[in-house]
Amino acid sequence: MNWLLLMFAAVDIALLAWSFRDRDFAAPRLWLLRFLLLGMFYDNLIQGLGNWFIEEGWYAPANIPRFVLHASVLPFLTLFGLSVMRSAGVKVAVNPGLAVFCWLFTACALGWGLYHEVALLELGPRSALGVTKLGSLSSMPPVATILTNILVLPMAAAVWRVAGWPWFFLGGMFIFVVNGATAGQPWGFLVGNFAEVVFIVSLLQTHWRFAR
Repeated sequence: MNWLLLMFAAVDIALLAWSFRDRDFAAPRLWLLRFLLLGMFYDNLIQGLGNWFIEEGWYAPANIPRFVLHASVLPFLTLFGLSVMRSAGVKVAVNPGLAVFCWLFTACALGWGLYHEVALLELGPRSALGVTKLGSLSSMPPVATILTNILVLPMAAAVWRVAGWPWFFLGGMFIFVVNGATAGQPWGFLVGNFAEVVFIVSLLQTHWRFAR
């Protein structure tokens, strides 16, 4: 099954290359998605190599950037949602109070994630479905990620209502439901990777829909 992880890594890097299709080097929210794809690629690559290299001295330190990228990039999806709302013509999105709230939420989620998922990180071996890898020993769920997803969903719903674009909301709901339903299952990481691909494609398409 580690080959499936490497396949997901290949899909992620292909999507990253696809994100440069229109040579847009200026859009901040597109760069956010590129960093998100980079984190997804690195996460799948390192986990996929675990079967062969878990005993090597470099492998444990190589896992740390997985958690750094996750904790430092995902909180900014709130600002992605705010930007899309403004581009879609959602009136409440221009409210300064909402912007301040989104920035404060992002800062808190960033700080929480970096502390609980990186500063307190303890790695240990995990084996499931023939995949041997290193994972966090913490039993605490990724609170910052969960709360970010919950906040983004009504933002995406507002975009759907005002602009008639459902895919931002449906992609967010899909990954939220899938991750919630498969949490704790030994095969959940594979289904979660598929949900990540669906979600990132919906985000890319959403950016391009409202960039035009």
